[in-house]
Amino acid sequence: MSAPVMLALSTFRQSDKAVSRAVDRAATENRPLVIVYVVDVNLARYFIGTDLGMYPELQQRYEDDVLREHGRIAAERMEHIIREAQDHGVEVRSAIHTGRFAKECLRIAAEERPSVIITTRSNRPQWVKHFFGSPVDELEESADGPVEEY
Repeated sequence: MSAPVMLALSTFRQSDKAVSRAVDRAATENRPLVIVYVVDVNLARYFIGTDLGMYPELQQRYEDDVLREHGRIAAERMEHIIREAQDHGVEVRSAIHTGRFAKECLRIAAEERPSVIITTRSNRPQWVKHFFGSPVDELEESADGPVEEY
């Protein structure tokens, strides 16, 4: 079996161009497509952005609700991508994970050993990338194979 093409998306990393490129490449090269969608664990904190102090259980409930909702959104998005790939005759494996983008993608890549990882960058402010780093940079530096951005 040939090495798959891996499409890495997340709550903050969406790109129709990356999806099209991954599906086209898998179809053209007759490779399976592995779709990884990461619901970012920091998502709820970005939205809530407050310290509820005396109400930690309330904050946890809000965070859980936000993550659950974005997991549902991820599943809907994933279904569209799966249908598109299947319409092109591509075998598809997919998974939704909650975690940190680079860490989850690297874990799946170690298992799947893809020929390429196709992804996109988030639209985070430059200062955030400066202070906290870029998960896509981490993916590019640590992946065993090529990472392409679209």
